[in-house]
Amino acid sequence: MWPGMWSWTTFLCYSFLYIAVLCLWIPYKIRIPLWLIAFIIACIFGLVSNQIELFAIFPIITIAYALYHIEKKFVHPAGRLIAGIIVVFVAYSLGAHAIPYFHNLKILSNVYISKEGIPFTLYLNFDKTIVGLFILGLTQRLLANKDEWVAMFKQIIPKIVMFIIILIFLALVADEVHFDPKLPECLPIWLITNLFFVCVAEESFFRGFLQKNLAGLFSGFVRGDLLAVIIASLFFGFAHYTGGIAYSIWGTIAGIGYGWIYQKTNQIEASIVAHFSLNVIHFMFFTYPAIA
Repeated sequence: MWPGMWSWTTFLCYSFLYIAVLCLWIPYKIRIPLWLIAFIIACIFGLVSNQIELFAIFPIITIAYALYHIEKKFVHPAGRLIAGIIVVFVAYSLGAHAIPYFHNLKILSNVYISKEGIPFTLYLNFDKTIVGLFILGLTQRLLANKDEWVAMFKQIIPKIVMFIIILIFLALVADEVHFDPKLPECLPIWLITNLFFVCVAEESFFRGFLQKNLAGLFSGFVRGDLLAVIIASLFFGFAHYTGGIAYSIWGTIAGIGYGWIYQKTNQIEASIVAHFSLNVIHFMFFTYPAIA
């Protein structure tokens, strides 16, 4: 299903959701952040087009309040722990599409990206995107200008190249993928959806929230930062369990790479770029999403 086949309210719903994610990095001088304004507009059009139901407001408010509570100063450790557990539960539920008030739009259904691959289906996940929006909007210090972006890229490019080469080598040796260069017709919509709705959401939760807070929890331990990377990566692998045990294992390995890059830079943009770079190379040059 392509944008020309959508209702205008559905088109505006997801357009403003893309804009909301992009607005996370746009400076603003008004009291209400731009990303929140765009998100509210997306919700309004989502309600009109039946992409979300009115009861969806409850998980949205719950995760927003819990994140806000965690970031408040002088909060009792027990209160912060309870709020953190709530964030994990709601974020996992939204990411797993386990909350029934969202009707995510299916835009690709059982298409073959690779001739020898399994069929691929793509949704625009409104629920999962909420996780990234609120974690980044309420808890992260994001890059604010061109100089910071340039410095970040200079720092991470060698790390990303090394990480991707190692992971692709292992996948080829294990016969998990084959070399398969291609430019599918769906590439544009896949690119923006994978970046804004997948990589931003997953990295914000697993690295920006889970790994960040585990690193703080284990700060008194020897190699507590490494322990945080491993635990967050195991959760990341588990989140991919629907693809099977092998998919979870590869997810865990990839998560260790993303977590290592985040731990080295302390910038969520670094792990987002790493995640997106690997996904793009996989999509364009190797069997996607997996060998049948």
